[in-house]
Amino acid sequence: MCKDEKTIKDLIIGRRVGFYKVHKVALKVLDKTRLDSQAQRLLSKEISSMECLQHPNVVCLYEVMEKPSRLYLVLEYAGGGDLHNRLSTQGKLSENACKITFAQILSHNINVIHRDLKAENVLFTSSGCIKVADFGFSTQVSNRNDALDTFCGSPPYAAPELFRDECYLGASVDVWAMGVLLFFMVTGTMPFRAETMGKLRRCVIECEYTLPPWVPGPCQRLIRGILKEAPADRYAVDQMLGCDWLLPVQFPWTLVPPEPASPLQAGSGRWCGVAAETSAGRTIGALCGPLELTGPKLPLLCAALYTCR
Repeated sequence: MCKDEKTIKDLIIGRRVGFYKVHKVALKVLDKTRLDSQAQRLLSKEISSMECLQHPNVVCLYEVMEKPSRLYLVLEYAGGGDLHNRLSTQGKLSENACKITFAQILSHNINVIHRDLKAENVLFTSSGCIKVADFGFSTQVSNRNDALDTFCGSPPYAAPELFRDECYLGASVDVWAMGVLLFFMVTGTMPFRAETMGKLRRCVIECEYTLPPWVPGPCQRLIRGILKEAPADRYAVDQMLGCDWLLPVQFPWTLVPPEPASPLQAGSGRWCGVAAETSAGRTIGALCGPLELTGPKLPLLCAALYTCR
């Protein structure tokens, strides 16, 4: 612990957030005055889900901080852009890149249902590791057979049962979205495309899609095993991980969980400076977690934060 009198004084009066190792993080800033009850509920679920997840392929939530008018979520920084942007600008991925990317998306098989898996929420680190992000629509389930009834996510990735306004199994909905993601990565196009929402709904419900003949046979079988109308007929995650197409995957890096930084005396930041220099989604370079806070934690929005560890 630092014994510098000025630093200790800053901590006592709340000027200094804490001591931390210096590296880049992503800072999500939320205006509390604009959060209605639904937004508060979604934020609470996002924080609760992310606090439960300690996985190398999930963006790590380091800390949640509160000021009178704003909330700050300090998140792991993934500086390689998102999958949607990469596919839109560079086209389809190579077969090996598809395998490595898809295997990492699959690997966070947990009792948290994402419900918004899409290319925009799959991020790359600077070293190419995959990080699944944005758990705003997520929910935790004690039993993966528990039925859900809230329509969530993006229509192009939505499963048939969502378009039919039926109760659904969260795991099956996430599996369907993974199939859409895989199709997008392999071909560079979306499997279900339509000019109107009504036409898109019909395409999805009837499972109308066409795989190009040049897609490798094992990959075609995997996609067809995932994109099935009946949830019970879709591949489970363990079936996908054990399929012929993914078995020979060789990872070019070591996947290790993000290690929380130990408090260090070297770096510090003033709260007022952080608030003035950041806006929603902007990345800053002088924060790290877990941070030692002297200010109050979230009273209600983060109630689940401390119960799911």
